[in-house]
Amino acid sequence: MPPSNHLLKAPQNTEHPAVANDRSTSDKTYKNSHPSRTSTPSATCKPETRFTSQTRSDQAENKSRTFGALGRCSNNCKDRDPTIYEELMGLLKNLPERDAQDIFKRIRSGEDAGSVLQQAKAGDAMLQMAVVPETRYRYEFPYRSDMPKDFHVDNPYLNSLIYETATLYSHENGPELTSPSGFTDLVSEEQRSMYLKPFHAAQVIEPLLNDAKISSWTSVSKDDVLMRDLLRVMFRCEYQFTAAFQKDLFLQDLVAGREDFCSPLLVNAVLAYACVCYPQMSNRVEYWNPNNLLYRFTAEAKRLWELEAKVPRITTIQAGIILTVFHNLCGVDEIGKPYRLQAVALAHQLRIFDTAVADRSERLQRGREYTAWAMYNWETLSAFSFMIAPAIKKPPIWVLPDPSKDPSWYGETWVNYPLNRGLSPLNMGQVLRARCQFRIIMNEFCNTAYSGGYKIDLELANHFRGRLESWYHGLPESLTPRRIVLPGHLQLHIYYHHLLLTIYEPLLDVASTRESSPHHMVSNAKKNMHTLVRIYFLRHGFEAMDLFLVIPLVMIGFESANLINNDTPADEIESLRATLILVAQGLYYQRRNHYLAQVLFRVIRGKMRQQEIGLLERSMALRRGDVDRDSELAVAVRSQWPVTTVKKQDEIESRVLSNIVESLGDMSVEGEK
Repeated sequence: MPPSNHLLKAPQNTEHPAVANDRSTSDKTYKNSHPSRTSTPSATCKPETRFTSQTRSDQAENKSRTFGALGRCSNNCKDRDPTIYEELMGLLKNLPERDAQDIFKRIRSGEDAGSVLQQAKAGDAMLQMAVVPETRYRYEFPYRSDMPKDFHVDNPYLNSLIYETATLYSHENGPELTSPSGFTDLVSEEQRSMYLKPFHAAQVIEPLLNDAKISSWTSVSKDDVLMRDLLRVMFRCEYQFTAAFQKDLFLQDLVAGREDFCSPLLVNAVLAYACVCYPQMSNRVEYWNPNNLLYRFTAEAKRLWELEAKVPRITTIQAGIILTVFHNLCGVDEIGKPYRLQAVALAHQLRIFDTAVADRSERLQRGREYTAWAMYNWETLSAFSFMIAPAIKKPPIWVLPDPSKDPSWYGETWVNYPLNRGLSPLNMGQVLRARCQFRIIMNEFCNTAYSGGYKIDLELANHFRGRLESWYHGLPESLTPRRIVLPGHLQLHIYYHHLLLTIYEPLLDVASTRESSPHHMVSNAKKNMHTLVRIYFLRHGFEAMDLFLVIPLVMIGFESANLINNDTPADEIESLRATLILVAQGLYYQRRNHYLAQVLFRVIRGKMRQQEIGLLERSMALRRGDVDRDSELAVAVRSQWPVTTVKKQDEIESRVLSNIVESLGDMSVEGEK
């Protein structure tokens, strides 16, 4: 039975209440970035002829030149699949003229056809959506196009709208669209776009940023236009992962010049983090490079931290969380740890978890409450990730408001998808409230499991499982397996199965009934995690910055690499290869964003045999040896993060990232040492 429509219907006007003046700016920006597209699409668009300025003879001449160019580059592609040429011709026929000419010029210059195709397909989803803008774009699995057969048994995520819409095209039957059941309940183009277009194609629309003079808060840059763009990108991607500060309170004070919820320290820390989200900064991974804007924002934030770290302020707590996350993504969480501990100490000093401050406005009290939950959430996730007891053992006393009644407590983010007139809300309140409720269970597990020896037996495991299942079945409609769609939704579900896996994997040797069998729980959790990672890829791809993404990728990549050997059955090895190549490709793309992903890619690559290295290169249309072009890590790794789940406490040291990197030495390929 489809969910009730009242949860899905959008109001007739999906404009943000304050965005009327921002609309013209947004449309102008989109037109300038994509001059071949219109900003007012028809509700029933059809594929249109793009090369309207050319005569038939011009088109014939271009076609001849194109085939000639393809022929000249064929020496670089002798071993390539012939469908590369077919796909290139399809792009040249259907893309806007300017985009097609760009591809054509690259081919004529002698670039490898496979590389041109790969970049056009995976590197710029916006071009793909331009082929038929009213339909959709989906990514293609790099090695095997289908889901593993054993994933189809008792798997709620294969009945999800995001999966159904991602598999609308049938290569055998042509690109005919059949709406999945329930999809017609999404009554607006803004709702449908979330399921049909990758999230990184959307743009944050935030009126408060339009005239924000961010340069008054930092001495690093005077380019307010650039810094506004940095914050917009930050609010679309990484803000949802940490939610360290309340966006609306932060921006209101930034614009007004108030320091209740904004400070130079926090602004510089946020801008440093935002740089890794900004694809136009080609060297953003080089956090050590003094010529890098990311480096300069970080240096300024650290300078201010040294001056202010002992002064108890809400913004200093929030900056401490951001700086901790930043050091984590640089692969130096040992250096970032003091920021987290000092943020916790300041939070206790301000008593934000349980004490209201007299004679303070409601706005200030709500900001304190939000920060208390943000600190509790981050400390809990840190404890879970590093397998330690949390420094904050009880949740804040502040009741989490119902997002439908008090959405302003959480703040909202509105985005505009390409070719849409209206805006789509991210429903931040529902996501953040569900996350807080989940982290309460996670915190109690970590406190029980990691406070002086592992203390989880089967009875306790089943207790935590019961609480987790109650949380899972109580999720709001938009966060159920059927309706999840955004990276933040998928993240929530992946962590749910990750926690179940962590609870039950150490108990695999314990006898039990079938219903509560650790083997059954572990197998089911792994299957669901694998499925969610694949669905994430199909809809959103792996190129856009997402720090969370490397966590499940390295977990399932390690497992797959360890299971591949000369004795692995042929049918099983193909499935494992499909997983391993997908993981390696994801880390390969994420390594452009942050250094931790670069380290994890080298680790996974170091566990791969030469056969799988070759398959990876071919699947990505890379030249032989490109995967190993940067065989040495640029800077040291100082990380105490156990990168995979462990069955026994004495295994933790061997799974810590710094120790793994050291054990792999120069990262030589498995079997060549």
